[in-house]
Amino acid sequence: MKLSLFAYRRMLFIYAAVVVVVALVLALGVIGPVKGEVSLGATPQRALQAFWANIGMNLLIAVVFIFIAIRSKGRSWISVTGHTIVGFIVIFLGIALSDAASAYRAHGPSMQTAAILMYACSAADLLIGVLFIITAFLQPKKA
Repeated sequence: MKLSLFAYRRMLFIYAAVVVVVALVLALGVIGPVKGEVSLGATPQRALQAFWANIGMNLLIAVVFIFIAIRSKGRSWISVTGHTIVGFIVIFLGIALSDAASAYRAHGPSMQTAAILMYACSAADLLIGVLFIITAFLQPKKA
């Protein structure tokens, strides 16, 4: 099954929107509780740097998705390779969020909501990464 170029571009715009929502949820729902974390041995400043880096990478990935959607002319080995690399970066961002969520889940009731939000964002990143890699092989060939 091959996608039409219109459907392919629409999917990439949807992927970009989901990744932007992940960045917004992290910025609005996770940064505050992490900043206020007061448990013994917590290093919120180092964690905040990691979360801001993850947010920045998610926004950069969204820009890449939009750029690919606008500039794509069809499937080639270069585009499939690029899709795969970007997809794995998004998957690794999801894995990093999952790791952070499992660490903050043990920090007590004040961090439970943040941990749940991180798990949801992790699931979204993992799903988008896998779907983006699959989309690389469904992309229409060059005309």
